[in-house]
Amino acid sequence: MNQITGKINYLDGIRLHRALVAGIYKVVSRQEYLNKINVFPVPDGDTGTNMAFTLTAILDGTREQIHSDVNQMLITVADSALDGARGNSGVILAQFFQGLSDGAAEIKKMDTLAFSNAITYGAKYAREALSEPKEGTILSVLTDFSQHLIKLINLGHTDFASLLEKGLEKAEESLANTMNQLEVLRKAGVVDAGAQGFVDLLVGILDYISSGSIKKFNEISFSSYPSVKIQSAGEEVDLEYRFCTECMIVGDDIDRKYLRKKLMYMGNSLVFAGSKRKAKIHIHVNNPADVFKTCEEFGEVINQKADDMEMQQKISHKESTDVAILTDSGADFLDISDLDIHMVPLRYNFGNVGFIDKISLNPIEFYEKLTTSSHHPQTSQPTPGDIRRQYQYISTHYNSIISIHLPHALSGTWQSAVNAAKRLPDTNISVIDSKTASLAQGLIVSVAAEAAQNGKSHDEILKIIDESKEKTELYAIIPDLAYAVRGGRVKSSKKKIADIFNITPILTIGSTGNIKTAAYTIGKKHIVDKLTSFVIKKMNPDKSYRILIGHANSKSRGNNAMSIMEEKLKSIHSIHLIDLGLALGVHGGPGSIAVAFMEQ
Repeated sequence: MNQITGKINYLDGIRLHRALVAGIYKVVSRQEYLNKINVFPVPDGDTGTNMAFTLTAILDGTREQIHSDVNQMLITVADSALDGARGNSGVILAQFFQGLSDGAAEIKKMDTLAFSNAITYGAKYAREALSEPKEGTILSVLTDFSQHLIKLINLGHTDFASLLEKGLEKAEESLANTMNQLEVLRKAGVVDAGAQGFVDLLVGILDYISSGSIKKFNEISFSSYPSVKIQSAGEEVDLEYRFCTECMIVGDDIDRKYLRKKLMYMGNSLVFAGSKRKAKIHIHVNNPADVFKTCEEFGEVINQKADDMEMQQKISHKESTDVAILTDSGADFLDISDLDIHMVPLRYNFGNVGFIDKISLNPIEFYEKLTTSSHHPQTSQPTPGDIRRQYQYISTHYNSIISIHLPHALSGTWQSAVNAAKRLPDTNISVIDSKTASLAQGLIVSVAAEAAQNGKSHDEILKIIDESKEKTELYAIIPDLAYAVRGGRVKSSKKKIADIFNITPILTIGSTGNIKTAAYTIGKKHIVDKLTSFVIKKMNPDKSYRILIGHANSKSRGNNAMSIMEEKLKSIHSIHLIDLGLALGVHGGPGSIAVAFMEQ
C-alpha cells in the first residue's frame, strides 16, 4: 500500500471546532434554499430552518467550552446538538453527532483513521435513530460518505484535506442519486433537502481544512444560490398526521426500546436520538398530548414542541403576502386559517408536568385540570430560541415580519421576541407590544393579518395596528377570585374583602398593559347581564364594532352574552363566541366571561 502524505495529519479539539463552525456557517447561509427544496417526508418548507437552528445550537453551546481534547469537544457538540435539535433532519443530525462522539471515545487527537471510524459510528447511529429509515435521504449520503472514507483510508490517505475532498465528491454523487431513490424527489426535480444540508456542512468544513480560515457569517455570499423568491418544490399533499411533535426526556435509565415501541403506533416519521439519560423524540402525530403523556412514563419531559405542518405546507406552496403576522398564544381569536396568522405558543406546567398552550390540552381539559389539580399552573413565555426559530422559518417565505405580543407588563414574551429579533439583524422584524391580551389582542392581530392579505405595506400595517390599539377595549367579569389569588395576580386580602361585601369585579387592561379593576358589581348572580350592560355603555351607539366574546368553560353564559349584545346593539360588524384561552382563563378560572370590542 502506498503511503499518501499531506499537510494536515491530525485534528485536535480546537481545529475540529473551527472546522465545524465553518461548516455550520455554510449551512446557515443556505437555509432559505434548503427550505425551498424540502419535499420529504412532508413538503412543509422548514428543513433549512431546522438544520440551521440545530447547528447554531452547537455554536451557542460550545462558545465558552472549546476543548483541546477531541472527545471532550465532541461530547459538548453532541449535547448541544441534542438540546437544540429541531425537525426530522435536526434530530437525525443530533444523533449523528452523538455517534461521532461515541466513536471518538478517549481520543485526544484524531488522525484520518480515527476520524473515518467516528464518521462510521455517526452514520450508523443516525440510521438507527429512525423507526423506518428511507434511502434517498440524508441517511444514504451519510452511509455512502462514511464507507468511502474507509476505502480512502485503506488506500493510505493521511491528509485531511485530500480525504475530505475525495469524500465530498462521493457525498455529492450520493446526493445527486437521491433523485433516483425517492419518487417524490424525482417528480419535484430536487435532491433531498436534509442530504443537501449535510453536503453543505462538508463543503464548509473542507473550506476551513483547505484554507485554515473561517469566513465571517456576514461575508458569506448568497449570489451563487437560488433566490428566496424561487417557487417551493413539490406539491401540497394530504397529510395523514398534522403535527410535527418533539420533546426531550430526562431520566436515569430510559428504556429506549420500549418507549420506541409505544410511540411507533401513534404516528410516523419517528426519530429517536440521545442516550439512556437524555433522549430527543421527533414524531408526526395528530394528538401531541398523547406523545407527551406517554413520554412522562419514562422521565421528566421538557422542551415540548408541536408545529402545524398543514399550516407550514400551505405557507410554503402559496403566493404569500409580503408581510407575515406573528403573535403568541396569549391572543384569542377565531380560527381563520386563510389569514396566515403565525403563532408561537406559551407554555405552562401543573407541578412538574409541562404543557404547550392550545396544543397539549383542549379548553375543556384545561379548565377541568385547573379545578382538580393540587398545583396552580405556572405560565412561562416562549424562549428567544422558540421565537427565533419561527422568525428564521417565516423569513424564508416573507419579506418582513410584524410580531404582536402580550404586554411586557404582564409577560416576558415581548422581551423574548425583542431578543430573538436582535439575533437576526438582517431580517426586517417589528416587535409590537399589544398593550392588551386575549380577545383584544386577537382582534388587533386579525386586523393586521387582513391588512397583510390586502397587500398593505409593512409601515401601513404598523399604522393600522397603532390605530386599532386605540379603538380596542377588553372587559372580563371574574365570579371567583380564588384562581387570581393562586396565580399571584390578586392579593388574598382583596379576595377576603370581595367575599365579605359580596363584590364581583369587572377587570380590564389599562393603557400600560396592566390588569386593573374597571368596576365592581354586587352579587354573583346575573353576571352576564352586569357585564354586557357595562360594556354596552362603553360603546358608541352610532358606531359599528367587531366583537369577540370569550367564555371559560361556560358556553351557556357566552351564548347569553352574545344574545344580549345582538339584541341591544343596532350596528355590529361581526360578533363571535370563542373559548377563553390561557392568558385570562388561568387567572379568571371557570365561569369567567370576557368581551372585547373594536370600533370598525
